Amino acid sequence: MKVHWMRYLIGDAGNLQRMYLAVKTASENGVENLQTLCEIYLRKYRHLTTEGSRKRGLMKSEWRSAEPHFSLARELDLLEWRERERWRMTFGAGRTYLSLCDNNSNSVPMSLLLHQLMTYDRTFTVPFLIRLVEADYDFVAGKFVGLEKYVRQVWEEIWEIHGRELQNMEPPLPKPPKKENRTLLHHGMARVRFLNKREGLHLNIDRLNKLAHQFHGFEDSDEMPPDSFFRIGTAISGREPSKMNETEITESILLAFYSLQRADHASGYGIYLYVNEKALPEKAVDWKTFTAHLRKGYPFSTRTSFRRDDYLVTVESRRELAE
Repeated sequence: MKVHWMRYLIGDAGNLQRMYLAVKTASENGVENLQTLCEIYLRKYRHLTTEGSRKRGLMKSEWRSAEPHFSLARELDLLEWRERERWRMTFGAGRTYLSLCDNNSNSVPMSLLLHQLMTYDRTFTVPFLIRLVEADYDFVAGKFVGLEKYVRQVWEEIWEIHGRELQNMEPPLPKPPKKENRTLLHHGMARVRFLNKREGLHLNIDRLNKLAHQFHGFEDSDEMPPDSFFRIGTAISGREPSKMNETEITESILLAFYSLQRADHASGYGIYLYVNEKALPEKAVDWKTFTAHLRKGYPFSTRTSFRRDDYLVTVESRRELAE
């Protein structure tokens, strides 16, 4: 069993436009210091965050107002940062996310974002959503009232199962009674805004309920279920996607590769996200079938990646094979 919990969430996170701008800022600026990166973000994009005369966005905010959006992008593995290194877009999910957003500005890559959320937060998100549904929580009110109560319940539940693992984390995650209501509310607000609010994915209670139950039983699994995109498609559209055939998989991989490649390589995981985002809600491909298809040979070739959970893909021409 393994804990999948996005721990570094700040209450103002969950606005998709602002998160996209954070990923874009990091991809265009090789900066190590978060404050500097946030200042660049505000200087370039604060005027895009206004939402009418009464919601002035980040127009007069200090640099920390941009931090929640970088933090969420990092938790979703769209951005990465290590000590004494620059903030940068991840080669897999981050590059795919930005490509999809830039090539279709009117559409949010919903399936990709839900897949990332379930990959890195299903231990928390699944029971949290189930509790909100069972309590008939009023999402329409829009004031996040009482969310800390449900966050505390889920936190306690996770602690009972994974207490030792949580204590061994760096920094250690404390028992829920030691957490202030403000911290608990931050965890609830960010997730509800991301999933339910207009500035997020805007999923209603019925879809959220279906999403939680599709991943119920996998909260603590070491790996995501290989048919995860079929589960996401079923939750969002109400019907199970059909399987892509081999020709469709090949054509979709080639399209994704030429959109994502850098120095003649692309992330296998990034291509997987791209293919399913484009195919849903009608069709999908599972991870095992996708990987087996790539490793059959021509025109694809795979190599070891610098990340253990990924591999690199190249597309070979017939001329290269002859040589």
